[in-house]
Amino acid sequence: MAPSLVADWPRVAARIQSSRRVAVLFDFDGTLVKIAPRPDQVRLSPLTRRALRRLARHPRVTIAVISGRRRCELLRLIALQGIRYFGLYGWESRRRSSLPVAAVTALRRARMQISIHLSSIGGLWTEDKHFSLSVHLLAVSRPEQSPGRRKLRSLLLPYRKTLRTIDNLRDVEIVPRCILGKGMAVRHFLAKPALCHALAFYFGDDHSDESAFEAVRRGISIRVGAARPTNARYTIRGPAAVAAVLTKLEAALN
Repeated sequence: MAPSLVADWPRVAARIQSSRRVAVLFDFDGTLVKIAPRPDQVRLSPLTRRALRRLARHPRVTIAVISGRRRCELLRLIALQGIRYFGLYGWESRRRSSLPVAAVTALRRARMQISIHLSSIGGLWTEDKHFSLSVHLLAVSRPEQSPGRRKLRSLLLPYRKTLRTIDNLRDVEIVPRCILGKGMAVRHFLAKPALCHALAFYFGDDHSDESAFEAVRRGISIRVGAARPTNARYTIRGPAAVAAVLTKLEAALN
């Protein structure tokens, strides 16, 4: 298990102080905000909002949020300037995005199959993000979770050349194969000339964040939430702890 970030903070603070630039990247749900029963019920705490606003204005800091949500949702829920927002695991950025017709068709057919064959599983529901599908399992009873995931994977076999799944803690994301995931998004972002020598932080709580932890191997990767095996270098307890770390990070910069 990864050690606590709090215990090793003096060493981390020394790295911050010696760095000319710091890039701080976040997942959203379960990292910046607490998990809610429905995605539209999450709220950014005032403490986290203030910490993000201050860091976004700092001349040595670059901030980005990389989420499975659509980019427009991140803009609405965070609504802070000076932050880069990437939706759909990093695939959706400022530029207008489009999918191959085959992927759009496969997503539509997959949703139909899910509605027909998985509707008997209590608590399961599908969120259509247009460019992806999120099959939510948070309200599904524990005994039905694993069978539900297996049945879903079986239903998606006919679409495996066009679609792939991202198995998260509380949902299964169905995405076109052109959506490569957070690790690739982080690598592309940090390859920018202004950031190639920056000290990179990545905060995340889910299975889809593991590739991002790998992408910042030379930086500071932090797994948020209950202890479990992870590629992250450090762990912290939850979104409230993330806000506390951001306050410490700002102090180390000044």
